[in-house]
Amino acid sequence: MTLYSIRQISEEFGLTQRAIRFYEQKGLLKPSRDAENGTSPRVFNEDDRARLSDIVKLTKMGFTLKEIANGNISDNQYRNQLTLCLDEIAELEEAILLIKEYLSTSGDG
Repeated sequence: MTLYSIRQISEEFGLTQRAIRFYEQKGLLKPSRDAENGTSPRVFNEDDRARLSDIVKLTKMGFTLKEIANGNISDNQYRNQLTLCLDEIAELEEAILLIKEYLSTSGDG
């Protein structure tokens, strides 16, 4: 089984080590440590890596850490999140049009 250090896993996912420790603190990740004293470095296995991949994807989709921690995001929640994303896209497209309109009439465009 492949094991990863916190540095390796943070570099792979483009996260800070602090963010990964935060996910651990929130109970989203449970890397292994020395069972005797608990002070050795964190060691992440393939399951931890897959879980972190899911966390990154779900946060990019706009889900909260609380929703992710609950573990059962329903199809309805995905549909609601999709609607929110599409609404954001529509607002951005409107802003783009307004900016283009301004630039085309300002003489600087």
